[in-house]
Amino acid sequence: MGEIQFHHGGNLAAAARRYGFKPEQFLDFSANINPLGMSPRAREAIRQNLAAVEAYPDPECRELKDTVAAYLNVPAANLLPGNGTAELIFLLLRQLRPRRGLVPAPTFSEYARALASAGAPVEYLYLNREKGFRPEPEKIAAALGEGDILFLCNPNNPTGTLLAREEIVFILNEAERRGAFVVVDEAFMDFLDRRACFSVVPEILSRTNLFVLYSLTKFFALPGLRLGIGIGPVSLIEDLCRHKDPWNVNALAQIAGVYSLQDTDYIRRTRELLAKEKQFLYRELSRLPGFKPWPPTANYIFIDISASGFTSPKLCDLLGQRGILIRDCSNYPGLNEYYIRVAVKDRAANEKLLHELKEILEV
Repeated sequence: MGEIQFHHGGNLAAAARRYGFKPEQFLDFSANINPLGMSPRAREAIRQNLAAVEAYPDPECRELKDTVAAYLNVPAANLLPGNGTAELIFLLLRQLRPRRGLVPAPTFSEYARALASAGAPVEYLYLNREKGFRPEPEKIAAALGEGDILFLCNPNNPTGTLLAREEIVFILNEAERRGAFVVVDEAFMDFLDRRACFSVVPEILSRTNLFVLYSLTKFFALPGLRLGIGIGPVSLIEDLCRHKDPWNVNALAQIAGVYSLQDTDYIRRTRELLAKEKQFLYRELSRLPGFKPWPPTANYIFIDISASGFTSPKLCDLLGQRGILIRDCSNYPGLNEYYIRVAVKDRAANEKLLHELKEILEV
C-alpha cells in the first residue's frame, strides 16, 4: 500500500526525512501556529498534572465546556469538544449524510475529504482570482439546494479573505429557505481584533441549520494535543454526542484548553505581536521581485509568485534545503503552481525567511 498523502503544512517528520534535518531544526512557516508557542499557564498546568494520564479523562469535558462557554459567550449545552476540528467535521457528516457538499475553492482540504468519506459528492465553487479570491455571498447562496451542506472558512485558509457577519447571515437565511445546512469554520477567528464583526457564533442560538467550528490548535499552539470545539443547536449537539467516541478528548488537552483560554496576558501579547509582525512581513514580502502577497487578516500571508520566475514546488524545495518550510499551495483546488502561504512568526524568524528568499531570488 502507498503512503497516504495529507496535504497540510507542519509535517516536520516528512520534511526531516527529505532534507536531512532534525524536526526541531526547521523554521516552520508552513503551519499557522502562534509564534509565542503554548500559553505559559497551560504549559505549567500540564507539567503539574501529568498524573492525569493515569486516569480516564472526563468524557463530558465539563470544565472545558464551561470555560469555552464563558470565553465565547454561548451556553455550554451548545458545545461539543473534539480531537481537533477535523474529527468534528467527519462526525458531523456521518450524521447529516448530505446530498451534496458545496466548497468554495481554494480552501481547507479536510472538507472535501470528509465529504468523500460520507459518500457525498463535492461541488467546488471556484473563487475568482481577479476579485482577490473573495467569496461572493450571492453566488454561493444561488448554488444551494435541498439537502446540501456548505462549508465556509472565515477567515479563509489559505487566502485570508474574510466575510463580514452580515454576509454570512445572508447566506444562512438563503440556506434555510432552500433547505441547506451551513458549516462555518472559524479556526483563525481568535487572531482578529474585531471578532464580533465577523463571528457567527451568536447565530447558533436562533438557527437549526448552522454548525460553527472553533479551534484551539492555531491561536493557542496546541496542534499536537488536538483540540477543537463544535458549536451548534442543542438537538444536533446531543445527537452527535451519542455517536462520538466516548473519550475523544484526552486529559491533557482538556487541561491545556482550560488554562489557555484563561491566560489573558498571553492572549494580549499574541495579538500585539502579530499585529506588528504581519504588517512587517507583508510589507517586506511586497518588496520582493515577482511577489504579490494578499493583505493578511489572520496569522498567515497568501502570495502569488507567478512573476518571480519560480514555481511554488521549486521555491518550497529550495527553502527546505535551507531548513525553512513554507506551504506549497499548488495542490489546493482552484490554484496553480504559483501560490504559496507563509505563517507570521516573530521578528527574528521573519527576517530569516526574508533573507533566504532574497538570496534565492537573486540567483
